[in-house]
Amino acid sequence: MKKTTLAVLSAAIVLGGTLTSAGPYASAHQAKTQPAVTAAANDTNAASAFQLTPALKKHWGGVEFTLEYLNASETGTEFMISSKLPANPADLDPEIDRKITDMDYLVVDSSGWVYERQSGSGGMFSFPDGTFGMRHEEAVEALKDQPQELTIKPYIGGYYDDATTMFADKADVKTPLKGIYPLQVDQGKIGKISVTGVDFSEDKTVVRVAAAGETAPMQTTGIWLVENGKRLDESGKKLKSVEDGVYEYELEFPAVSKNASLELLTKRMTPVTFLDNLEMTVQLPR
Repeated sequence: MKKTTLAVLSAAIVLGGTLTSAGPYASAHQAKTQPAVTAAANDTNAASAFQLTPALKKHWGGVEFTLEYLNASETGTEFMISSKLPANPADLDPEIDRKITDMDYLVVDSSGWVYERQSGSGGMFSFPDGTFGMRHEEAVEALKDQPQELTIKPYIGGYYDDATTMFADKADVKTPLKGIYPLQVDQGKIGKISVTGVDFSEDKTVVRVAAAGETAPMQTTGIWLVENGKRLDESGKKLKSVEDGVYEYELEFPAVSKNASLELLTKRMTPVTFLDNLEMTVQLPR
């Protein structure tokens, strides 16, 4: 970055602006960028509801990261992380200065189940002591089967290789679907996915896709079905199973003809780096 994060944040706060940077996994939900504190914070009557203020703190490069709250209910799970910058710009490590605005978050429980992102919002914040920073609120799916703990894993990466838009052609990977599965699809540096089957019905088409490792949510976000050259958007995504580190998803698309010329369209993607030093694990009430 030509300007330090501290300088950019300071200017943005004065001007009343916002600052966001997100990979395709987070960007896929930008249409839902309402404040993340919704159902889980208010649904205190649900049997599985809880509201925690763990105040877990991590430090890196002069920045203090704090998990301000974690709320859960039968309808969703929400959390907020603040990142407080040092008062003196000289105390800000150049490495984290480059990475702090590029972070996204993955939420996984003690059984390895990954929770799909539902919405998020964030921006600059001026702390009471006069220092600057950011606050990021995020909502994910409701917890599954009352896990013992939940881990929030910050990461960077998982971008399209052409670094422009999801509609650019340079990063496209097209694979014909001819009814022979599993079918491996190479997404470049981030890894590979497998198409394990396609189910046809009168109202929808379901494509089953598997990916190994915790980058699976990112790898299965930018996927389209192409029917006779026409790209169809995914209308629903569900994690169906996790076994030996392999995540299998079902992706829903509009109904198509079995006899049509079908392709799976995805993107080459950059690798993901998990920031293990900033990982936060919360023990959940049982």
